Amino acid sequence: MKIENKKVLDEIFRCSRCGYCREMIYPQTGTFKICPIYEARRWESYTARGRIAIARAILDGKLKYNERLVERVYSDLLCGNCKEHCGPGVDTLAPLRAMREDMVSLGLEPASIREVNSNVEKTYNVFGENAVRRTEWVKKLSLSEKGNVLYFTGCYDSFRYPKTARAVVTILRKGGINPAYLGEKEWCCGIPQLVNGQVGLAEKMMKHNAEIIKDSGAEMVIASCAGCYHALKSEYSKVVGKLPFNVVHVSEVIANLLKEGKIKFDNEISKTIAYHDPCHLGRYEGIYDPPRYTLKSVPKLKLVEMLRNRENAWCCGGGGGATRVAYPRLTAEIADTRITEAQDVKADAIVTSCPLCVDVLAIAAEKKNMRVYDLPAVIAEAMGLTV
Repeated sequence: MKIENKKVLDEIFRCSRCGYCREMIYPQTGTFKICPIYEARRWESYTARGRIAIARAILDGKLKYNERLVERVYSDLLCGNCKEHCGPGVDTLAPLRAMREDMVSLGLEPASIREVNSNVEKTYNVFGENAVRRTEWVKKLSLSEKGNVLYFTGCYDSFRYPKTARAVVTILRKGGINPAYLGEKEWCCGIPQLVNGQVGLAEKMMKHNAEIIKDSGAEMVIASCAGCYHALKSEYSKVVGKLPFNVVHVSEVIANLLKEGKIKFDNEISKTIAYHDPCHLGRYEGIYDPPRYTLKSVPKLKLVEMLRNRENAWCCGGGGGATRVAYPRLTAEIADTRITEAQDVKADAIVTSCPLCVDVLAIAAEKKNMRVYDLPAVIAEAMGLTV
């Protein structure tokens, strides 16, 4: 079983059960909530230390994997906030990932998760869409499949948010970068499968994409999805070894183009914007400043910070797609909390740098007359570009 992996065992037995994965107390702000799932469910077994206790019970033979444990294991967001605040520095996510791998091997994963994995196996995207549709957004842009710079679009921006994908390409071209694009050869990045426990399938996606990107001649890969960026940046090398290309997020590229004077803003955006840090971009990869620098540079745009931001940011509730698919009501509850935080600072809208966050937050925002945007769409508007 994966839970018996030595690294996982080390993390399980290093947990001091201090409770920092649930909430912390600061002199300035008082009690600071850490775990979105605990706040929604209020049971110890929904916290990181609660799940680690479950893992120890399984290892000690006091508990066996069963259907009652599925919800405890798969409702977690893997947002990393517990890991960020854990006193002893325990990798609180390792035991949970291992338990999900075990559950997949035992056929205990939620049926909705199994369906997503089936979609990826058959169509190479999480939505089960015909692969031909992956290239519909690019028809009028005439992108080559080979080049020094490659745009890895991802499932969400290919199938659900093509306007964001077009905005990315249009902004890059305006800045003197003409990106290549893999088209139908691009497969799901693999992060949904890593998150939901189907590691073998994730590795299949990664090996394929790494080889195709290598064949394209790309020296730099630009990702607009936070999940795709994290996968390419930090997970691929664990599977295929050292990569022959550098990986950057589109927010980094846009910020650099602004600093170098290669793009400029022609339009004012008179709105108060709250920026939402995606977990895979922020806590996982430490990218906080480029999106904020870019938004602050837009004429008339006022950037405000929600109470929980940067490394303390509250998750959108998507959980890398797994929680959103398996427990949509729980996701909606967590997203609603995030929208309320934006309202509390008088924001007109939320901007983020991840299409999954957009997808999740937009549903909750609509009920409160608020809009949610992906960063490239806002920048394209400020530049006066038609996408």
